[in-house]
Amino acid sequence: MAAVTSYRYSLLSTFTVDERKEVISEVNGEKQDGNTHIKGEMVNTPVDIYYIDRTIYNYDSFAKKWLVIPSSTNNSEELLISELNPLSNFRFKQIKTVEKLGFEEIDGTECLLVKCQPSIESQLLETMWKDFEYRLWIDFRKGLISKAELNATNKKMTNTKLNVTVQFSNLNQKVQIEAPDTTAKN
Repeated sequence: MAAVTSYRYSLLSTFTVDERKEVISEVNGEKQDGNTHIKGEMVNTPVDIYYIDRTIYNYDSFAKKWLVIPSSTNNSEELLISELNPLSNFRFKQIKTVEKLGFEEIDGTECLLVKCQPSIESQLLETMWKDFEYRLWIDFRKGLISKAELNATNKKMTNTKLNVTVQFSNLNQKVQIEAPDTTAKN
């Protein structure tokens, strides 16, 4: 997946506290050569964000205008980890065991479903979470991930669980991402 230069994705991130599920974010996104666009909801707030050539375009739904924010970083992971770069949650330092769970179809493609409990590279995730378990739906013919799921337990409040599910499509296909028209009247 590290070699994939473009894709579309849907991401759902939730907390579950004592059997009560709360949505953190639910977005659809697209990436092309480091540029990203996401649209959906984060923490019950509508979002429409572009990250293009080190500039953030964020639509303020209350003011009904685009905010343009130059960024000193060319690394979108430093801005919004999961939503702008869903693959950042799936970088592993080490994988001790991988368990084959079977086969499932994702968008018409037969995928190998595996489960693993790796040590991860994300310091942000490791700060608050433990007991990471991943499920990966792998298009074994292409060697690419069609869907991925992360589950973890909060280090301080073990009754709080994290779930991040990402589904990928249009891998290595042309995805056109252009900055929004910030002069348009709404």
